[in-house]
Amino acid sequence: MIIPDNRTGFSMKVEGISLIRPDLYVIAAELGIQTKDILFENKILTIYNTSKVCQEIVDDNALASFIAMAISISPDDISEMTAVKAKPKVLDMEGMFDDDDDDD
Repeated sequence: MIIPDNRTGFSMKVEGISLIRPDLYVIAAELGIQTKDILFENKILTIYNTSKVCQEIVDDNALASFIAMAISISPDDISEMTAVKAKPKVLDMEGMFDDDDDDD
């Protein structure tokens, strides 16, 4: 089963800092997005543009600057900004309804 995911956003490389969950919460709150709409893995920060506030910041071409201010780093530490689209989720339905209580 495939669950569509129509979110779009941006990924960017963040140098000089290892973002932790509280940092991501701060960024999400400042952008007006949910915490599920922000990811950080292998120095790549991904933000899905899911709020009106975030859209205004993107429209002003200020996303990197805004993120830098939110977590107190230099905008120069953010590079390689790339537009992204979320991948649909694929659920493996096979085996989900197997009954492990077959003790007959």
